[in-house]
Amino acid sequence: MLSGRDTMSRVDRELRETRREEAEVNRRLEDLTRRITELRAEESDAYRDLARLSLQEDADGALAERLDRAGRQARALIEERNERLQWLADERNKHAEQLEALTRERERLSELRAAAADKLDDILEAVDEKLADDPEFSRQREALEKAVAIAEQGRKKADQAVADREEKGKAYENDPLFLYLWKRDYGLSSYTGRGLIRWLDGKVARLVRYDEARPNYAMLTEIPARLSQHAERLEQVVHEETEALASLSRAAAEELAGEDLPAQIESLDAEITETGGRIDAASAAVAKLSDETRTFASGEDAAFTQATDALVESLKSDSLRSLRRAALATPTPEDEKLVARIEEIDEEIRSLEREIERDRKDLRELAHRRAELDDVAADMRRNRYDDGESQFSDSSLAGELLGELVKGAIAGAAYKTAMGKSHRRRKPRGGKRGFPGGLGLPGSMGGSMGGSLGGGLPDFGGRTGGGDGFSTGDTF
Repeated sequence: MLSGRDTMSRVDRELRETRREEAEVNRRLEDLTRRITELRAEESDAYRDLARLSLQEDADGALAERLDRAGRQARALIEERNERLQWLADERNKHAEQLEALTRERERLSELRAAAADKLDDILEAVDEKLADDPEFSRQREALEKAVAIAEQGRKKADQAVADREEKGKAYENDPLFLYLWKRDYGLSSYTGRGLIRWLDGKVARLVRYDEARPNYAMLTEIPARLSQHAERLEQVVHEETEALASLSRAAAEELAGEDLPAQIESLDAEITETGGRIDAASAAVAKLSDETRTFASGEDAAFTQATDALVESLKSDSLRSLRRAALATPTPEDEKLVARIEEIDEEIRSLEREIERDRKDLRELAHRRAELDDVAADMRRNRYDDGESQFSDSSLAGELLGELVKGAIAGAAYKTAMGKSHRRRKPRGGKRGFPGGLGLPGSMGGSMGGSLGGGLPDFGGRTGGGDGFSTGDTF
């Protein structure tokens, strides 16, 4: 059996490692993209120097000016992108640090909660023994059982009245003349018909014997509402009696433990939930910044694409190709060196572009795997799979299956399905008598106010429960 906390810890560890790998590839892409831009600027300088050596003065001035402008454009682009990438890195690091701190805080709260739950679990049997012969607890339990029985009967009568109203009311509602008069409030002080309309309505009423039918239909519609209100009042009584019984259980537990452990657990549960929400927000911020960084680092943002396309075009013009050919035809070694350097730059750029394409592919895969792991971790937090009562029968969730998820061999949805199927919640060792039906226990320990009557009552043996008279919730 695999503990939920250990499983959550493994998932978090893999998520951190995936984020680290993603950041590392992003940094490598930043360096590659920056290097290509620097090479473009160097290439424009080489062409400019070549033009000064090879062209006449009037043509040299125009071409050199254009090449100078291309070089300045490349360097300005480098500076602008460096500033944006630095901002993105700073923001991502800030949110990543916040995420790490929140994750540690949630682990700390979970440890405190597990310790409090273990303390409570250790005294549950003692609470059972303490309350077994407690006359006040017995009286309150009997009062609750009686209130539940009365409330159940009240709800049955209300439900039956609704069924009767639907069945017997059809005869009235299928009569269009009766329904017409009913909707116009005929026979009531609110009726507003005058003159000829009143006279005609009267003839219709006599025709369908409305004066006899209206009171019967009115009773059919009023009784269900009244009985439903009465049933709700009875269920409120059950709620109050339930609270009273739960209070006795918790008071006994507090006396034995020397502290209010259920209240501590409920408070920690609330803090864990709140911290989980903050983790989700921080995780979403890190993911958004990582995706934006990937777009910038890999040179896929619109501004970079537009600027580099214009720069590349300026360096591939016919005049520059002619310039290279003319330089190779002259015996001057200086222009041949410049042409050789331009060719080296072109080859290096092509090599870097191949590396960038490989890294872009890796980064897309990493981003997808990180998103899948993020989704799994968020699902585990939502379902409280990392609390002290959670266990998994499938040990591969922290081993082989998690490895398949990390590699991208399976989707997060498949992993979550496997978690749901193998998840179990540890059953408290005692508390059937002292905390009947989990009444008074924290909800995360199987505590419940829910049951047979609209989610507001406990389940009792002989009606909906079993065992010693109370259902103990979803445990194993």
